[in-house]
Amino acid sequence: MAIEVTPEAADVLRRSLEGSRGAATAIRLRAGRGLGGGRDVQVELADEPRPDEAVVELEGVTLFVDPEVARAYPSAVVAVEAPHDVVVVRSGGRDS
Repeated sequence: MAIEVTPEAADVLRRSLEGSRGAATAIRLRAGRGLGGGRDVQVELADEPRPDEAVVELEGVTLFVDPEVARAYPSAVVAVEAPHDVVVVRSGGRDS
């Protein structure tokens, strides 16, 4: 899996971790169901990886990546959507 974290997303994720006051040390990218029944990626705070998760460190942020996310997005970009600083995971282009 090739993954990229934009600088804007890294800032939002670091602020979220700081806001957890040490309760979380990383960000988990977990597969979930979207509203339309399709695949969605949940972005959540986490304290340790699950046994099957990949651990990736980018832009000063540790990510725990669910294997289903890695399969669905072999080339992923973690970015921020305006106007509310919502963190999203989208295809990096090579797998679209």
